[in-house]
Amino acid sequence: MEQLNERTVLEYVEKTDLRKSILGDGKLSAQIISEGNVNLIFRICNIENGNSVILKQALPYAWRYPDFKMPVDRQRIEYETLSIESQYAPDYVPKIYFYDNESHVLVIEDLKELKVMREALIDGEIFPKVAKHIGTFMAKTLFYTSDLYLSSGKKKEMVINFSNPVLCKVQEDLVFTQPYIDHPNNKWSKPLGEIVKKIHRDDKIRGEIFYFKELYMTKSQALIHNDLHTGSIMLNEKTTKVIDPEFAFYGPMAHDIGTYFANLAIAYAAQEAHRVEQGTRNVYREWIAESFEETWNVFQQRFLNAWEKDSNGEWPSESYRENYMLRLLKESAGFGAAEIFRRTIGMAHVHDFWTIKDENIRAKSESIALYIAINWINMWKDVEKIQDLSQVMKNSKPLI
Repeated sequence: MEQLNERTVLEYVEKTDLRKSILGDGKLSAQIISEGNVNLIFRICNIENGNSVILKQALPYAWRYPDFKMPVDRQRIEYETLSIESQYAPDYVPKIYFYDNESHVLVIEDLKELKVMREALIDGEIFPKVAKHIGTFMAKTLFYTSDLYLSSGKKKEMVINFSNPVLCKVQEDLVFTQPYIDHPNNKWSKPLGEIVKKIHRDDKIRGEIFYFKELYMTKSQALIHNDLHTGSIMLNEKTTKVIDPEFAFYGPMAHDIGTYFANLAIAYAAQEAHRVEQGTRNVYREWIAESFEETWNVFQQRFLNAWEKDSNGEWPSESYRENYMLRLLKESAGFGAAEIFRRTIGMAHVHDFWTIKDENIRAKSESIALYIAINWINMWKDVEKIQDLSQVMKNSKPLI
């Protein structure tokens, strides 16, 4: 099927049952959602009654970067991942309305009443329920797709079904390889130059990161979102939804946990610029740190509750269970560090920092995040409790 546009997408919708099931009678409009980098995304809206949906089409390349070839099968992976997440954590993902494998089209709930978490954190908004929601989402989606719950045969079938080699390779390069070497894809704020050189010379950091690269490439532990950052979360004070699981595959649970932790740490560091008044900044940073800790505590409680209630019975050891959870926490520190490095000195940067126009102030904020990353990657083996990681945030300071 050819790439849809604002005219042909309406013709496409008319051939489905979306009018009857969701949109209703009346004139429809189509708007391209510019936030999409990989998929072509439209908001289809009934002008008369206000009903709307989001339609995503996977192209054989990244929509915003046509030279970057990508498999259209990612739309199937997103659809099937959302379907599984809807089974175990229905409150935390958008509803699925329609899927067309031949045209690589997925239609989901329009979350227009929600905000992108990253932008809301930049604006200094507080969300009292997000820690509970994300902790629960991760616990349920990770436990119920793991060997702790599934039969051995079913788990291995799912590993094959969710093989996602091209998008995994993107992560292997951008998260675990390029930021630690002199690579043309890397970019950073100029005042960070000396820090970057020091990181590139530090083979201990590189060696630890490569350990997590190996885990990422070999540890088929659960069906992970694989891109669980604050730009993939939409929310308000009552509701939280995790979106865009097209990178999903069977990988290490701690990658999802660490990625989310890292983006909270990034938001913490960026407050150096976004909250100019120190008292206001300190109060907001305290909330981020509390949310950080609560997320892990909720995750751990919900995960262990599921293990107690729904285990397949093949892991009857309290000692193993305790060690399992501690390993998750330690590994989350390492994966979190890798995510911070790639968002500051790699290729894929974030609005938390790049909405800061003054390069010196931006670099100062980024250097706080680098302080956190350097400490996390150097201490991950010694982490015993979540406060060990949050305390690094609270102690963080600019490196320039």
